Amino acid sequence: MNINNLSISLISDNGISADFVSKFCLFLAILLFTTIAISKILKKLLNLPIVAGQIIGGIILGPSIINIKNIHILNEPIKFLDSTKQYLCNIASTDFFIFFVLLISSGLTVSYLLWIAGHETDVQDIAKVGIESTLAGFIAAILPIFMITGTLYLIEGNAFSLACAIGQGVVFAATSVSIPIAMLISYGKINLRSSKATVGASIIDDIFAIILFSIFIILLQSGALGNVTNTNQIAANTSISFALIKMIFAFILMFLLGKLFISPVNNLLDKYNLSHLIPPFATLMILSYFSLSEMVGGLAGITGAYFAGLFHRTSDKKHRALRAISPFVNSILLPIFLGSIGMQVNINGLNLHHWISIFILLLVAVIAKVFGCFISTWITNFFIKDIAQKWSFWESYLFGSSMVARGEVGLVIATILNSTNLMSANQYVVCITVIILTSIISPIMLLFGFKKLETKTSDKEFSTIIGPFENLSSRYLFDTLYAYVEKTENMMPIIDLSEGEKILTLSENTKIILNSNNAIEFKGNETKIKNILKNIKSQITHDLDKIPVIIED
Repeated sequence: MNINNLSISLISDNGISADFVSKFCLFLAILLFTTIAISKILKKLLNLPIVAGQIIGGIILGPSIINIKNIHILNEPIKFLDSTKQYLCNIASTDFFIFFVLLISSGLTVSYLLWIAGHETDVQDIAKVGIESTLAGFIAAILPIFMITGTLYLIEGNAFSLACAIGQGVVFAATSVSIPIAMLISYGKINLRSSKATVGASIIDDIFAIILFSIFIILLQSGALGNVTNTNQIAANTSISFALIKMIFAFILMFLLGKLFISPVNNLLDKYNLSHLIPPFATLMILSYFSLSEMVGGLAGITGAYFAGLFHRTSDKKHRALRAISPFVNSILLPIFLGSIGMQVNINGLNLHHWISIFILLLVAVIAKVFGCFISTWITNFFIKDIAQKWSFWESYLFGSSMVARGEVGLVIATILNSTNLMSANQYVVCITVIILTSIISPIMLLFGFKKLETKTSDKEFSTIIGPFENLSSRYLFDTLYAYVEKTENMMPIIDLSEGEKILTLSENTKIILNSNNAIEFKGNETKIKNILKNIKSQITHDLDKIPVIIED
């Protein structure tokens, strides 16, 4: 039977049984519960970042420990029949479940994550981050590529192709944005100069890493990095000049769509009271840009998703799409995505040589980021005449330590490279393990640096907490605060952290934080905070006075 008849037969004769669907729902429930529960436990006990904890939850479910594929109630085979009612195939249900999760993660979750990263990027703010942040963003993205590639060739020799070695270098180019911010907030050190520099540098770092990954894909397509015909995702034998023309055309097309379509449509939806359609429209653009980038420009799909977020931000001033999409991504899609990554990791297959490689790569990954930040602060010090304002050793160390953690972008790139067969199963496990370890070692390095650095009195800031409330929703109040400050001053977009917190950054180093305990914390300029609280209380009281009091006889 040919493949067309097979497809028609599978769909028309079999359908999807209720039993199969119920098992799939149970599979998702187990995956979601395990990843979230393990991450919360590890966060509580070891202060481990949620991202790392959710991957570990997936590892526990995977072949390393439990191996969910062997659970009998989930593993019962699904039988496909042809039109003559003869068995065609007999496949374990869990294989379908895992394949579907990987498909959704690769197409939907990855797109959302990069769109959110693009939406959180303000080009005007990047221009103000300072020379140290800008330099660190570029240097700390390039340095790991050279250092990881060279290290792999030294310790592995011919075991790694040039494409695979460079690909792993690109994986470690990107710093997580949310992980360092979450760590610095938890330590109460977000007000330090090194912390402020980290926010700007990590954003620039991610942008540059995404562009470098797109260039890497083009080099793969052109065959400049060797024969890639063994991959199942990347087409080779395309000239570099033609690939660059396609890339430029794709960027021009994405720019025109962003300016001539995304912005006008968002404005029309807002004008005609159809703002509830802005989130679905954003999703449409996310998926379209993802496909456009890959199919037209030969770029990584994540590049298109990132720029979709960048353009959407310019017209969705109230961030309606971000506020609608981000909670679903952080609470549902991201845990499933990170859990699926862990489920692909089998640490039982690692031998002593692999663990030695993990240790060496971890060391190089840490040094590359820290050294990159030291270079940027050393260069900055040449332009600072006031000795008191120069970056000290421990300030530079803290800057570099907060850039060590790799996060979602690195995991996304690693997953994409794994799907192209550029890496073996064990090489992929080594790569993911090092990413997890960087997010574990970074808080330890920061804690050591904080003890060494003598915090100045000027670093102290006003801080107050309101809530949680008995009858008032803290999230509603946070949104109300957001709407108020949006009218009164410039601000950075809300940053949603996987720890369940939201951060709204205002001028004068003032922040409003909705924490995981449903309390709202204010940090920064005392006068500004008191004015905000006074005015918002007055506005809420004014609105409540409009509610009529009906007294029944």
